[in-house]
Amino acid sequence: MTRIFTTGAEESDMNALWDYLDIRIAQNSPPSQTLIRGTFETLTVSPRTGQGYYVMSDEKVLRKDFDTDTSHTELYFGFAVQFTSLTVLPFFYVWTDAPSVFANYMGLRLTATGVIQALRTGTTIASSAVGIIATNQWYYIEMWVKPLNSNGRFVVKVDGSTVIDFTGDTTNDLELINGFELNATDQNLLTFFDDIVVNTPDGAVNNTYPGMVRLLPIRPDAPGTNSDWTRAGVDMGTDEAQLRNGTFEFSMLQTASADALQDAIPEIPDLPAGATITNIVLTAKAKVDAGAGVIAPMVIANGTSDISADQTLATNWKHYQYAWAVNPDDSAAWEEADLSLLKIGVSS
Repeated sequence: MTRIFTTGAEESDMNALWDYLDIRIAQNSPPSQTLIRGTFETLTVSPRTGQGYYVMSDEKVLRKDFDTDTSHTELYFGFAVQFTSLTVLPFFYVWTDAPSVFANYMGLRLTATGVIQALRTGTTIASSAVGIIATNQWYYIEMWVKPLNSNGRFVVKVDGSTVIDFTGDTTNDLELINGFELNATDQNLLTFFDDIVVNTPDGAVNNTYPGMVRLLPIRPDAPGTNSDWTRAGVDMGTDEAQLRNGTFEFSMLQTASADALQDAIPEIPDLPAGATITNIVLTAKAKVDAGAGVIAPMVIANGTSDISADQTLATNWKHYQYAWAVNPDDSAAWEEADLSLLKIGVSS
């Protein structure tokens, strides 16, 4: 798997997905109220996809660390962003320090003239044309970042068009990536983020620019084929209801057995005309109470099961993900008709 991170801001427990946050999530907009700086503000911005997006203001921070995997020497990012003001402040950091150190970075900065600047720890190394960005509309930004002292790369695309393509010295510190971070561009006005993905250059799929990603959330909706796990916490009456509501931790499924299978039929989204399904991405929120345990996201496509490699569980709640770029039933690209024959689940 070369997709290492996916979120459409639909998670209810941000601490299980992100490693550091000073942020609020807005859902069911417009309108929505979200707590920012201790006051409720009414938002009229619609999520780019789904029901959620991230709202940043007043130096808010949202960071994902790669401390446990320091092998990332280049990455491809994709994210949607909307600005309410054009100010000269960074809004995206790719940290290039040792684990848990956040001083040196490759970053993006917006200017008052709608320019995007590529930064090497505060130094501008390349700029887009004027007027690339305007306020109050969603843009999708893709980046290829390769921190090297020479022949490094920093490429930026906006809505599919390349606006920066830099080759040269791209790092003031290490030649690896230990995490990334989102920020607001103004201390008093809002910046919105949605549909965030990260690809590595490894493997045969999801190994380059992600494209114009739109993440459509689907949740467990009906009984599947396997029900080896046991309902715990508040019993919602069915296994799929247990999973659908379990993001809030009052209902869950549990097992003490290895290789126990659990799946459900998901909701079927209404795809836009002409849309291409690039990946089916499964996210499971899980933990181990004691000892050691693993979880493996799973799909069943028209009766054909495909289970990811085991992922080691922590003792606190974490999100565990896997992306399927092709349908395991026919090893071909996903089609909309495949969704009616899809089940999603996990293996212990």
